[in-house]
Amino acid sequence: MSDLKPPRPFWLRLLIILGVNSLVVVLIALVLGDFNILSNLYFISSAVFLVIAVVPAFSELGSNIRLAGRAISQGQKLAPLLKAREAQYQHGAQQTYLYSAAAIITFLLSLVIL
Repeated sequence: MSDLKPPRPFWLRLLIILGVNSLVVVLIALVLGDFNILSNLYFISSAVFLVIAVVPAFSELGSNIRLAGRAISQGQKLAPLLKAREAQYQHGAQQTYLYSAAAIITFLLSLVIL
């Protein structure tokens, strides 16, 4: 038997990411001694979250192209191969949704703090 805990819900993972991000942003502002840069730091973190969100999408695209090329060269049908990798794609999609939501929220925070 495995002692793996069930995965955390989406909203809880989002709150953890936003909490850690806010902690880092405030600590950087404290170290620099200027709270006027909070908006800029939140904007930068939203750009970082967007980059993190895009990585699984491009990874899935690349693996789909590679899988299609392999299926064509071996004369197999593509649909069963894609169905077999559905769980991996779902995990990547969840990461994309999570970090995209974090990027949108931190961007809105950067606008509100102006």
